[in-house]
Amino acid sequence: MDLSKFTVVDLTALRDAILIEMKTRETAAIEKARADISAIAASVGIPVAILMGKASTKEAVVKNKGVVKYRDPSNQDNQWSGRGRSPAWVKVLEAAGKLDSAKV
Repeated sequence: MDLSKFTVVDLTALRDAILIEMKTRETAAIEKARADISAIAASVGIPVAILMGKASTKEAVVKNKGVVKYRDPSNQDNQWSGRGRSPAWVKVLEAAGKLDSAKV
């Protein structure tokens, strides 16, 4: 491409168009890389923060709520792992002797 035939206005417009296109492609490449990294991390069960060195495995374990062991028979959204303080709905089932029926 012979740039000597372009005017200063044309060269400025071309430069601006090139910068915009470069920024657009860079943004698209970053988004694709993030999606790829997230997919890889999810496929092996590792949080992205740990994979990127932004969190320790200890922090991830602390944030893990655990596997659901109990579900409220009257409201399936109420779940409990069996760890920590028992929710009110579990106390009601325990008092009624029906906690075993809530086990997953």
